[in-house]
Amino acid sequence: MRVPLEISTARAQEPIIARLREAAQAQPRNPEARHELGMALLRAGRFGEARRELEQAASLGRNAPELLFDLARVAFAEGNYRNAIAVCKRLRRLHSASPLGHACEAWAELSRGRVALALYAIEKAGDHPEAWLARAEAHRLQGAWEEATQAFERARQSESTRDRAELGLAKLYASRGRREEAIALLRQLLERDPENPDAAYELGRLVGGEEERMWLMRAVRARPAWPEAQTALGEALLSASALDEAEAAFQQALSARPEHAPALSGLGRVQLARKEFSRAESTLRRALALVPNDAQAALALADALAHLGRTEEAFENYRSAFSMDPRNPTPLLRAARLAIENKRDVLASGFLDSVLRHHPAHPEALVLYGEVMRLRGDRARAREFFRQALERGAPERERIEAALREL
Repeated sequence: MRVPLEISTARAQEPIIARLREAAQAQPRNPEARHELGMALLRAGRFGEARRELEQAASLGRNAPELLFDLARVAFAEGNYRNAIAVCKRLRRLHSASPLGHACEAWAELSRGRVALALYAIEKAGDHPEAWLARAEAHRLQGAWEEATQAFERARQSESTRDRAELGLAKLYASRGRREEAIALLRQLLERDPENPDAAYELGRLVGGEEERMWLMRAVRARPAWPEAQTALGEALLSASALDEAEAAFQQALSARPEHAPALSGLGRVQLARKEFSRAESTLRRALALVPNDAQAALALADALAHLGRTEEAFENYRSAFSMDPRNPTPLLRAARLAIENKRDVLASGFLDSVLRHHPAHPEALVLYGEVMRLRGDRARAREFFRQALERGAPERERIEAALREL
């Protein structure tokens, strides 16, 4: 069933950016106007434009430490250590007494995961809110949950870092299984700032159904060139069988990052759902070339190959998908079903034995074992497997009961 859902391609930040750009053009020598425009562009993920505007703001504002720090935030967001450290050194050189120089260096080190160097810089930054926020992130990366929580709470006390601290705290809660607390904190943040793309993305990943899609759509409206958010939206839409909208989201992700393996995997599964098996094979192979252990892509590739009649390749990929994620019996169950369809009862029983070793008394495996026994003409054992499947709550009860009556 296709769920009709409309994805607005309008960018939520565009009217704000247009207004701020007009204000900046009307006051070309006003650093505050340039700064406000630059920060809106940064929020929208338009890093090149943001860098230009924030550089202008810093130049017009006599390289004030706060303006230089916000310029460095563009490089932090991009994960560009070289650009980040260049701005941080400039900040330190011009404002050696400002704690923002050390906080800037800490964030630069965090952008490449060098926690020890970040903590060294943080100690020099003292009691500044940006230092507390960087400290929280460093402790989070270390897995020091209590210290990270305390530091996020400290950063939360400052107006300049409150929203980012609450976002970080919510992500910390979510990673520790404190889902309801994370959701409550994100809802609180979004009440103050309804178009916050980061908070909308994180909340969308924690809730389900229509609300999940709503928040993820809000995130990508605010920041369209965000591959992770577009991919998450694509997955949510694919789960709702909204194939056209899912494809649009995956294609947006690939426009921003052509080699984004999760988006390729999602696109391949959209093509599979449309029965475009050859296209699905090509797309899924691209995804697996980038991330060879993507169990979901391997399973989808096996399904595509099975539909294309290339059964031996399908069997190989079903085995591969199961080896990537042994907790999921689906690949071996589909392989067994394909073997039964091809009247290869020995191969099918081998797949089913593997399922039952990892997942004892799995109801679908029991049903398929009944099919194997029926294929072999062993009516007594077929009945026994079908009865066990019913006792274990197997789906399609009417079909199994009909099979029992036929025996």
